[in-house]
Amino acid sequence: MGIALFSGINLYVGTVENEVADYYEEANLADYWVYKADISESDLDHLRSFTDVQEAQRRKVTDIALSGASNSVLHFHAVDEAAKINVPELLAGSLLDGSETNALLLDSRFAQAHGLSVGDTITAREGESQKEWRIKGIVRDAEYVYYAPEGLTVPDYHKYGFAYTNASALPDIAYNELILTIREGSKLSQEEQLNQVRKVLESATILSRSHQTSYRKVADAITGVKQIGLLFSIAFFLTAALVTWITVSRMTENQRQHLGTLRSLGYSKKEIMARYALLGVLITIPSMILGWAAARYLIAEFLYRVGITYYTIDNTGVTPFTSHFFVSVLCVAAVTCGGAALSCRRLLKLTPAALMRPKPPAHGHRILLERIAPFWRSLSFSGKIVTRNLFRNKARMLMGLVGIIGSTSLILCGFGLMNSINAMLDQAFDETVRYNVEIKLRTPSTSEQLSDIYDALSSARNIDATMAFSVSLYGERGNVQSPYLVVMDEEQKSLSFRDMEGNPIHLPQDGALITPRMAEALNVNVGDTLTAERLDGIVIPLKVAQIVDFPIGNEVYVSKTAFSKVSDLPFLIRTLLIDGQGLDLDKLKSDPRISLIETKEEMRSNMLIVLEALQGFQIILIAFSGLLAFAVMMVLGRMNYYERIRELATLKVLGFYRTEMKRLILRENIWITIFGLPFGFVIGSLLLRIILSQATTPDLEIAPIIPVLSIAIGFAFILGFTILVNHIIGRKFKNIDMVTSLKSVE
Repeated sequence: MGIALFSGINLYVGTVENEVADYYEEANLADYWVYKADISESDLDHLRSFTDVQEAQRRKVTDIALSGASNSVLHFHAVDEAAKINVPELLAGSLLDGSETNALLLDSRFAQAHGLSVGDTITAREGESQKEWRIKGIVRDAEYVYYAPEGLTVPDYHKYGFAYTNASALPDIAYNELILTIREGSKLSQEEQLNQVRKVLESATILSRSHQTSYRKVADAITGVKQIGLLFSIAFFLTAALVTWITVSRMTENQRQHLGTLRSLGYSKKEIMARYALLGVLITIPSMILGWAAARYLIAEFLYRVGITYYTIDNTGVTPFTSHFFVSVLCVAAVTCGGAALSCRRLLKLTPAALMRPKPPAHGHRILLERIAPFWRSLSFSGKIVTRNLFRNKARMLMGLVGIIGSTSLILCGFGLMNSINAMLDQAFDETVRYNVEIKLRTPSTSEQLSDIYDALSSARNIDATMAFSVSLYGERGNVQSPYLVVMDEEQKSLSFRDMEGNPIHLPQDGALITPRMAEALNVNVGDTLTAERLDGIVIPLKVAQIVDFPIGNEVYVSKTAFSKVSDLPFLIRTLLIDGQGLDLDKLKSDPRISLIETKEEMRSNMLIVLEALQGFQIILIAFSGLLAFAVMMVLGRMNYYERIRELATLKVLGFYRTEMKRLILRENIWITIFGLPFGFVIGSLLLRIILSQATTPDLEIAPIIPVLSIAIGFAFILGFTILVNHIIGRKFKNIDMVTSLKSVE
């Protein structure tokens, strides 16, 4: 189980990381995307002349709406030469020859969603006229591994896709995009590289890979699963390893008479230790095979099917092996062989005569509870025996406690992960987000230009207009982040801001509001000054007015008044936040100025889709935690039974009924479970806190929460497993052979 969980998660993560990295390398993914209204050929030649620029190409970029009921939009790239950067991969058909004016290469996921194939035609609206495009090829592109246009949480291939065509097919559009790659080994910093580009293209908007939507979303998703999976699987592995070590050690100690016989027959200590170390090998080999099968075909395949649903990459299947598998196998071998060898070595320090005699029982002594007279007198006879036995065999109690504490902490961590995600979504969409509909515009506009849209939304209770643009945010110590700067009216009602103590606050008239994730990444606090640099090179100074508890997104929020004090840029609307029910949005969906209309319900469901891989991972965590609890209690129960079979036979000879024997022997497991549950809760809470702190991404922060109901269910699971094991072991009591058991020493 330890091998399966540890290597299975890393098989999934390693497979996706390698596939995406290879895809980026094969397609020569750009290092920078540069946007300007008109990029001349001389600008291109000038950039190519820089020593650190490996390759540069210019493209025409525009969004073209398709005719029909789907209201879908294609993001066109038009090139005048064969692509050398972001090279599209041809899946069907043929490439463009450079002369066609009505042919295109279509996004494979868009084609699949609309049932299109090579040779089909699609009709696009171009102003008042229409134009037919012939699909010459079906492609996919490394810059659109995860294609969700700005503002869209998950890809919607029924509405959005991309296409490639020749530059001659779009004669009225200027070259407005330039992509470039930097030579490997360049000694220039990112800031110096950007300055070089801006010397050639003044006021250009520049996106690095960290700004590019697809690259960032894929990286964040993989990082989240990787961090959670690594920490949880290590915690699981350590629990299983400790229980296994104790189990193997006790199994070896039960062979003391056999060890004594071998020593008396002349076998050396090295020969005996080597033979018993072989026990660890015999445990490891089948564990390796079964663990690999479970990791490869159960865990990794399950996560892979869920995780790459929206990734446009080769579905080649999970990689058979990663280095993590062999690391886990070596750890298992060290635990099993080490436990057997060290236990054997400790026993072989005794003389053969001492080993051939039964292990003397532990010395009887008064335990601490006996000194509490009122409590001790209140116990029944069987209660006193159970209590003494618990503290007499410390190894058995330690193994049981470790297993129960580890299993409880892991299963509560699994439940807590699910509860924490749901609580984060509730906070985000029930408390923070107060609007019902979000409308994103294709290009920033003034309120006068949107007067007809305001008229169509006249029945809304409230409409807040926001201006948003990407910036590079620099802290006082040089730390850099790449958020959106959002400018809103200070009297806005769409977002509810709260400080870290939960007190409501308003947009200040001086300074900006940032999230705790941003404050930590930039190493800043309230009162510090930040430098926000727009992608076109304009610099805006910002003072941190307050740190706000904002679970989703990592934007920087500024009021109109505060923005006007630090910048001369005009307020241009990019997003409309609307509070209202029953709005007629169908008319707006066909408006060419609008790129996206999304309701709060759609935002929440899309967020759940994004977290689907994480939710599938939770199921695996809870299932494996339950199996670990059952396995630990079963091993403990069976060893307890076989080690004390002479004691059970003695009780049977003395006339004890089977029910009384169960009460004396099996109640120990119940008490060990009860003792371990509170410690399991404490460790589970700490583990959940560590996992979520490591898995926090710039756009998502999940606070650790384990509600009382989940604690009760987790405790009930563990107690249920203990009772089930007691029932299974208790059935063996009726088959005890008294004579054989009592003469076993002879």
